[in-house]
Amino acid sequence: MIMAEAKALETLSDIRCKIDRIDDKVHDLLMDRASLVSSVAQAKRGDGMQIVQPAREARLMRRLMKRHKEPLPRRTIICIWRELISSVSLLQTGLRVVVADGKGFERWDMAKNYFGSSLPMRSVGGLQNALSEVTKGPADFVVMPWPEMEEENPWWASLFHRQGDESLSIICALPYDKTEALQTSEVADKAVVVSKISFMDSDNDNSFIGLELDADVSRASISEHAKAAKFDLINMYSAPSAHNKEIKNHLLLVKGYVGQSSNKAYEFVKRFGKACHHYYALGGYPVIPDSED
Repeated sequence: MIMAEAKALETLSDIRCKIDRIDDKVHDLLMDRASLVSSVAQAKRGDGMQIVQPAREARLMRRLMKRHKEPLPRRTIICIWRELISSVSLLQTGLRVVVADGKGFERWDMAKNYFGSSLPMRSVGGLQNALSEVTKGPADFVVMPWPEMEEENPWWASLFHRQGDESLSIICALPYDKTEALQTSEVADKAVVVSKISFMDSDNDNSFIGLELDADVSRASISEHAKAAKFDLINMYSAPSAHNKEIKNHLLLVKGYVGQSSNKAYEFVKRFGKACHHYYALGGYPVIPDSED
């Protein structure tokens, strides 16, 4: 009996030693990874490249999710790599985040899960005030509420008409580990990340399209034109223009990557004729496999 207990203790001790050795290896690899990321960031700065690239990060997440096996939950893997990305590549560049004030702490928590615990974050009251932190202030990213149906003076309409240094794009959707679910079901608490950096094609994206149309153009007509132009419409948000009663603003969420010079978008807009006053590619978000799958 005593020998059996001693053997069990010895086995437990051996297992713990193996875990310690694995921890050391993981730590060494993390330090090696951080060093390589630092070299990449320096090379990007030297070449004038965009340091933060959500599209590449999305491809990484999809690759990890494809090869991942239990028992570690998928959400744990996403959280670990989001923390790695933010604490190394984002923190090195001195980037800052603001979160548009909202009810409760859901938006703050979603932002923290995406940007990690190391990147400086602060809350800003007022949606337009939060946006101005990026266009005129010290912030690089702002976390904004998800668009709502028929809201008065929606914040997303203020992304229209922006040019040059004032231009902003939606680059990501939150919660990051449920962006796939945003296509097919309602997620109660959700948000978008807005920045001056460009929204790039990650091979699996959803895009936001802004339209200024004559007020008498119906939502049904917009849906029909979108279908005819082979756009897979996920959702549409509409609101009267704050500057012209004869114009209505629309924000379309469609499957696929859509840029400002998209041929498909051009064919879509052309169907409205003179009823369309402006078209805007407002960015979008990469689709990440749901962590609960």
